[in-house]
Amino acid sequence: MRDIEKEITLERAMIRRAAAAQRPINSSLELLPLCNMNCDMCYIRLSRTEMERTGRMHTADEWIRLGEEMAQSGVLFLLLTGGEPLMFPDFRRLYLELRRRGMILTVNTNGTLLDEEWAEFIGENKPRRINITLYGADDEAYRKLCHYPGGFEKALNAIRLLRERGVDVKINGSVTKENYKDMAAIYRIGQELDVPVHIDTYMLPGIHESDKSFDEQSRLNPEDAAAAEIEVMKNEMGQEFFQQYACAILSRLEEEDAVYPAGVSCMAGNCSFTVNWQGELRPCVSLSEPAVRVFETGFETAWREVSRRTKAFRLNQKCTTCRLRAVCKTCVASAKLETGKYDAAPEYLCRYAKEYAMRIKEKAKCG
Repeated sequence: MRDIEKEITLERAMIRRAAAAQRPINSSLELLPLCNMNCDMCYIRLSRTEMERTGRMHTADEWIRLGEEMAQSGVLFLLLTGGEPLMFPDFRRLYLELRRRGMILTVNTNGTLLDEEWAEFIGENKPRRINITLYGADDEAYRKLCHYPGGFEKALNAIRLLRERGVDVKINGSVTKENYKDMAAIYRIGQELDVPVHIDTYMLPGIHESDKSFDEQSRLNPEDAAAAEIEVMKNEMGQEFFQQYACAILSRLEEEDAVYPAGVSCMAGNCSFTVNWQGELRPCVSLSEPAVRVFETGFETAWREVSRRTKAFRLNQKCTTCRLRAVCKTCVASAKLETGKYDAAPEYLCRYAKEYAMRIKEKAKCG
C-alpha cells in the first residue's frame, strides 16, 4: 500500500518550490469541449456545431509535441480533461505517450463511457488517479440535470471496474439545487465502494446561465452553498479534525487589521497553467486571459508571457482587508465570472462568506 500522506507532502513541497522559482510544474489539458452529457450547470461543453464555429480540436500528435516541450520545461503533474476526454480521438495513444515522457497523469471523466475495454486499458497503464464525477445519487438526477438517462448506473459501474483492477479512483461531486438532497447518499456510495469523495459546493455561473439571477440558476443560492460546504467539511475531515479546522478559522476571523494579498496567490501563473481545446495557454481554467496560442508560440515563451501578465491582476481593495477573507472564495477569476470585472467584489461570494463565517462560529467548540 502506498504512503499517501508522504506522497501528498512531497508533491506540495515540489509545488511550493516551483512557485517560488516561477517555473511550471502543474497543468491541465482541456482536450475537447464535447461531451456525451449536457449538464445544465456546465461552463465548458459545446455541441459539435458550436465547436466548429469557434475552432477545431488539436490532434494527438500536436498534444504529444506540446507534452514534450512541457516535460523539457519541468511540467510533471498533468490532468487530462474536457468536455469528456474519453471522447477525444486517439486518446489512448496520447495518454501512453504523455505517460512515457514521465508525466504523472490524472483523468477527469463522467465515467459513463468507461466500459470493460477502457478499464482493461487503464488497469494495464495506471494513472495517478481517475476522477469520476457523480451528478447525483440516482438516475433521476442524471435525467433532469444532465439530460442523460442511465448515466448513474454507468458511472457506478465504471468505478467498480476500475477498483477491481487496482486503479485509484476519486468521486467528485458538484452540488446544485437539483442534487442537493443527494449529498449524504454520495458520501455513502464512496464508503461502500471504498473510494474517497470530494464535493464542490461553490460553482461558477454556467455558460448558459450567467445572465440569470441567482434564484434562476442551477447552482445553489449562496447561503445554501455555504451551509452545504460546512457539511462537506465535516464529512471529509471527520468530526475531530473539523473542530480543529473550525477553531483555526475562527481565530483567523477574529484577527485585527489583517491584510491579504491583492494579486494572484494561488498556483495559477506561478507554477500552474491550463491549455484549452483551442490551444490557448492560460493561468487557470477560469481565467480567459492572459492567453497565448501555445502551439504556434511554443511552450516556454507562452508560459513566460502568461506568468508575467498574470501578475498584473488585482482584487478589489475591500477584499484585501475584509474580515471574512479567511473564508471567502473570491479570486480574480471568480470576480470576473461573477461580475464581469477582475477587481469587483462579487455579491454571490460576499453572501457565501458571511453565511459560512456565521455557521463556523456556531459549530466551533474551542477551549
